[in-house]
Amino acid sequence: MRHTSPMDGLNPDHGREPFYVEESTVQRGRVQTAAEMRAKISLTLTMWGANYVIITIGSILDGGTQPIAAAGVRAFVVMVGIALCYGLHRLLRRLAHRPFRARALILAATAAVTAESYAWFTYFCFAWFRGKPFHLAILDWTSAFSTLQLWTWFFIAWTGLYLAIEYSFDAKDEAQRSAELRNLAHNAKLRALSNQINPHFLFNSLNSISSLILDGKSADAERMLTGLSTFFRSTLSIDPLIDVALAQEFDLHRRYLAIEQMRYPDLAVSFTLPDDLAAAAVPALILQPLVENAIKHGVAKSSPPTAITIAARREGERLAISITNSGTINAGLDEAPNHGIGLANVRERLDEHYGAAQSLTVLPGADAFEVRIILPLGFVR
Repeated sequence: MRHTSPMDGLNPDHGREPFYVEESTVQRGRVQTAAEMRAKISLTLTMWGANYVIITIGSILDGGTQPIAAAGVRAFVVMVGIALCYGLHRLLRRLAHRPFRARALILAATAAVTAESYAWFTYFCFAWFRGKPFHLAILDWTSAFSTLQLWTWFFIAWTGLYLAIEYSFDAKDEAQRSAELRNLAHNAKLRALSNQINPHFLFNSLNSISSLILDGKSADAERMLTGLSTFFRSTLSIDPLIDVALAQEFDLHRRYLAIEQMRYPDLAVSFTLPDDLAAAAVPALILQPLVENAIKHGVAKSSPPTAITIAARREGERLAISITNSGTINAGLDEAPNHGIGLANVRERLDEHYGAAQSLTVLPGADAFEVRIILPLGFVR
């Protein structure tokens, strides 16, 4: 039978799925979406349909012979043209692994050959329909070259628009992938910043537990260990990308400071949270580095008794939160390479979250040290 321990709460997999980025399945070549295929089909049918209607109406207005029969022949050659466009499309699908520029060059060259072949096919179909001879010596070269020119430009136009569709969807997909990567990087950065809990807290707490055990104070050691595991279980279950209610943030730091009060029995802790601000939205664990600084650089270096006050108040449409500790902290804390990590961490998270709409102010005094955060006032749903 397995015995549970308060330290089970320190397991990062306890009560929360671990954060990771799933590796995407890599597909070779270019992936064509249904929307892109519909756009290509619409392009092809529209161009060939418009060509058929315009030439048929023009032939009727010019007084062409047997317009109904000619329209039937024209419908046949149009279907052949659509089939050729589909063949060009299938060729490009086989070349999906090639870069866009290579596909464009291959399609342009192939389209030119296809246009010439189709032009001659069209010419001979209508020559047969009109009963003209096929002997090259008596071929109507003027009519043949006119047909060749028409269909060359037609296939060039179709090719250009086809490639424009591909380029448009490629650019859209690339922009979407870039946005997804930026979002992943942004979220990973926020998670990393929020998870930078000072290891001194854990080390000092474990040392205090060890000292209590050596002094024979097992009950106190167990109480402190239980508080420690409960605190870490709470922090590990919080998603740092989601805002939490200010009441939840305050409750978490009550637990944290309760552990610190076991290490510093003369530490007085005070929380001020008006009822109308209990549901105010704040980034999860945003106060943690500031409270750690208050302990590490204020309480731990000051003569008892010491005090920490965490208070929230409304300033118009803004939320002000202050963390004040008795004793003094070096005024250069904000710039110190080792001591300013917590403040820099919070500043960066606030900037990522609110931009210029937030502020963090350090207010050192003769016998107290205050850090004040001002945020846009919003509420969790």
